[in-house]
Amino acid sequence: MKSLKFILAGAVTLLVILIVVSNTVEPGSPSSAKRSSAADDGKLRVGVLNSTPVYYTEGSKAKGFDYEMALEVAQTVDIKPEFVPMDFADLFTALDKGEIDMIASQVSVTEEREEAYDFSHPYFVTYLSFTTPKDSPIKKLKDINGTRVAIVDGTAQESILKAQFPKAEIVKRKNEPAALKAVAEGKADSFFYDAPFTEGLIKHAPIPMEERIVFPSDKAPIAFVFRKGDGLQDQANSALDDMIINGTWLRIKTEYFREYPLSELFREQGVE
Repeated sequence: MKSLKFILAGAVTLLVILIVVSNTVEPGSPSSAKRSSAADDGKLRVGVLNSTPVYYTEGSKAKGFDYEMALEVAQTVDIKPEFVPMDFADLFTALDKGEIDMIASQVSVTEEREEAYDFSHPYFVTYLSFTTPKDSPIKKLKDINGTRVAIVDGTAQESILKAQFPKAEIVKRKNEPAALKAVAEGKADSFFYDAPFTEGLIKHAPIPMEERIVFPSDKAPIAFVFRKGDGLQDQANSALDDMIINGTWLRIKTEYFREYPLSELFREQGVE
């Protein structure tokens, strides 16, 4: 009889402990350990690079190509977006920790990244450009071979140059201002970089420069990034497909990149 009392008392104690523990755990917490899907708490936290043309402000109004693309997706799937500006180097760390649910920052899809993350359908492609002094004789892509081209060390531009312009001499610099300085000092004939960012850099160049050549790289698509297995990926894909069909994608692209030639990637989907 006493053993039965001990068993019942132990069961009651265990039940009390379980109730206390369950009441102290907050359900739906957006911590990295618990937040497994975008918009678990009714919000879509979008990580954006705080730089033109991705995300910036004019007065009190937010603008940017990637900002407007992500905003349209959020509105289509009926989830309230919250944009979180940060440095590019911090975006993937924030996604891993669950501090954001999606990256919208001109991120190229690569095989290495696809092993760790889920990507949406492409919503842009990488546009590349050669920036030169205004009096440069370089006018077309065929003029690049045999010249000195400044790049930022560690970027994808090096492999592209080696593949497409094998006779060009590569001049490596640690960052964008240093690469532009090499051109200004006559140590390089052009600066090869991602076109969407070049316009802002030219404003601070040591000498008058211009984007002489701009061209798309269909082998480097731009897409939204999600954690593996996040259910919002399929919804984002559906929203992007609709945007391409109904003309919304082209309207946003034209607003920010009117002068950029239309990529074959989107021509194949019916965009004209």
